[in-house]
Amino acid sequence: MFGKKKIAALTGAVLMAISSGVFAAQAPTGLQSPTLSTDEDSTWLCWNRPEKGDDAQYYNVYCNGKKIGSTQKPVSTWGTNAMEKFKAKNAALCGDLIIYHSFEAKGLKPSTEYSFTVRAVGKDGKESKDSQALKVKTTPVPKSIKLTDFGAVGDGKTVITDKLQKAIDATPKNGVLVIPAGTFVSGAVHLKGDMTLKLEKGATLLSVNDLNGFQMQKNNRYNGMLNGRNFKNLRIVGEGVIDGNGWKKHPKGHYYKAANVVRADGKKSREPDVRNYGILAKTQTEYLLDKEGRSFKDAYVARSTTIMLAHVDNLYIEGVTMQNPSLHMCMITGNDVTVNNVNFLTYDVNNGDVIDYTGRKYKVMNCYMDSGDDSVNFNAGIGADAKKRPPVGDAWVFNNYTKHAHGGITLGSHTAAWIENILGEDNIYEDTEVPFRCKTSEITGGGGHDVIFRHNVMKNIKNNAFLFTTNYTDAFAVGKFKSADAGVFYNMLIEDCVVQGTKKATFKIYGMPGAEHHDITLRNVKIINGKKEELKDYKNVKQENVVYVTDKNAK
Repeated sequence: MFGKKKIAALTGAVLMAISSGVFAAQAPTGLQSPTLSTDEDSTWLCWNRPEKGDDAQYYNVYCNGKKIGSTQKPVSTWGTNAMEKFKAKNAALCGDLIIYHSFEAKGLKPSTEYSFTVRAVGKDGKESKDSQALKVKTTPVPKSIKLTDFGAVGDGKTVITDKLQKAIDATPKNGVLVIPAGTFVSGAVHLKGDMTLKLEKGATLLSVNDLNGFQMQKNNRYNGMLNGRNFKNLRIVGEGVIDGNGWKKHPKGHYYKAANVVRADGKKSREPDVRNYGILAKTQTEYLLDKEGRSFKDAYVARSTTIMLAHVDNLYIEGVTMQNPSLHMCMITGNDVTVNNVNFLTYDVNNGDVIDYTGRKYKVMNCYMDSGDDSVNFNAGIGADAKKRPPVGDAWVFNNYTKHAHGGITLGSHTAAWIENILGEDNIYEDTEVPFRCKTSEITGGGGHDVIFRHNVMKNIKNNAFLFTTNYTDAFAVGKFKSADAGVFYNMLIEDCVVQGTKKATFKIYGMPGAEHHDITLRNVKIINGKKEELKDYKNVKQENVVYVTDKNAK
C-alpha cells in the first residue's frame, strides 16, 4: 500500500511537477464516508491529502452541486480545536505543513441520498476540478430508548449495572440507547451489535469502585466496564463522558501517576504506589495482593481496561470524552474501526494507553489525546504462536493533537504478526516522549513495514522524535510465550516534518546484528534545537534534506 513502488511514484510526481512548473491544486482523491459515520441527519466525509507538487491550502465541500462548507476553518472537533490553538501560538513552526481533510455535513434529511464532491483551493485562490462524486444515503430515524426508562438513577452513587445491561439487551436492532444527563455508576456490562450507545451532554458513565462488577478473564486480567465480543455494527457517540474511575485526581487537573514506593528502610521500590493514588486501580490490585496472595507484578497488571471490544467489526466512536482508566482506556480487536472527534484524557495514568488496536482498516481522526502512555498503539501479538496470526494495519491516523504520550503513533512492542501499511499525517505532538515510536525485542518476532509519517509538527519532545528499537523491555510484562526471532522495522518514510526541541537523539535506530532495521528514509525534515542522530545496526538509511537548526529564541 505504501511500499517502495508507491514512494517512488510520489517522488516521480514531484519531479515532473517541478520540471513542468505546474503546481495547480489537484482534484482530491479517495473521498469516502467512514463506516457508520452516517445517521439520520448528518454524515462525515474524509479524503486523501494531495500528492507532492500540489498547492492545496484548504478544501470546499459540495452537496448536490451546491457549496455547503470549507475546511479553511475546520469543523469544530476535540482535535482540530486544539490544533488551531497550537497553530495560532506556533505559526512560524507550523508554516503550511498542516492541512485538514475531513468535514461533517449536517442538516440532512432521513432516508435520503446525497451526492458529495470536494474541490481543493490553491495558493492562487482557484478551485480544482471536482473529486469523484460520493453518494451517501442517510439512515431512517432510529427507535430510541432511555436508560432511565429501566429504573436507572444518575445520582453518582446508585449502582445501576443490572439496569444498564437490561437496557442494552432491550435496544432494538439499529436502535439507540440514550444515556441522559446524570452520573450513572456501573460495573461490567456487555454491549451488542447493530446498536448505538449515545451519551447525551451532561451524561457520565462511571465505573463502580467495587470488585463485584468485574470478573477475571482467561488472561488473568479484569474485564472492562464496557465489553463486547464477536459482533458487528456498534456506534458509541454523543457529548457525554465514559470514566474508568481508576485514579485520584491531581490538584493540577490530571490523574496521579503511581510514583514508586519508598520502603520502610528508606530505599525506593520499583513497585508503583497504587495504594495511595488508585481508586478502582487500588481496589483491584489490593484484592489480588491481599486476598489471593499474588505477586505485586501479577496483581498490578490485572487492572481493568475500561473499554474492551474483541472481534468487533464495523465500530464507530465519535464525540465522547473517555478518561481515567485503571489500565488502558480502549482495547479494540476488529476490522473497519473509526475513532473520530474523541477527547481522550489518560494522563498521567500508569500504562494509560489511549487505544491498543489489533485489526485492519482503522482510522483515527480529529481526536485530542492527552495520554499517560502510548496514544495510538498497534498490537500484533508476541512470540512464535502469534506469528501465525493475520498482520495488523491498513490504518490512517490524521488531524489529531497528542500531548504527553510515551508514543504518538506506536508500532509494538507486540509485533509478531507484523504491523503494516500505516499512514500518519497532519498531526501535532507536544510534550510527547516519542511521536513516531517503533519498538520490539530480540525474541518478539515480526516487526513493522510500509509506514509513512508525514506533515507532522512536533514540539518539546522528551526523548526521540523518531525511534526504531529492538531493545524494548517492560518491567511489568507478564505471561510466558515461545520465543521468536528478533523484530525488524523496514520500508519507513518520514517526510515533510518539523521538530522543535528534543532531549535525546532526534532520530534513533537500535537494531542488532543479523536483524538490522533497514530502508528507512528521512526527507525534508527540519530539526530545531534537536539532538543529533544515534544509529546502530542498520542498513540503507537515507537522510535527504534533513536540516538541523539552532535557534536560541525558540520556545
